[in-house]
Amino acid sequence: MEVPGRATRAEAPWKQLSAEELENQYCPSRWVIRRGAEETLKMYSHLGDKATKNARATRKSLLHVPYGDGEGEKLDIYFPGEVAAEGLPFCLFLHGGYWQSGR
Repeated sequence: MEVPGRATRAEAPWKQLSAEELENQYCPSRWVIRRGAEETLKMYSHLGDKATKNARATRKSLLHVPYGDGEGEKLDIYFPGEVAAEGLPFCLFLHGGYWQSGR
């Protein structure tokens, strides 16, 4: 709605960007400054592998539990104690990520 005597609001700058530039702007690995994208991906991949090995060695777990029909739609469930109990409360956090490599 235009208000008499006021300038019209300019279009949001991001709406003027191409799809390629938008993808570049929303690319998390582009914005990793301290280590660089490749080094950061390697570091977090290593930390994730180490944490997974530790959890599998020290916790009761259910691995590769499907939550959808796709091959990649599986998750691992780790229980906080030595035994799995059906009555345990839990929190499920799914993160979409958006690292283009190292998925």
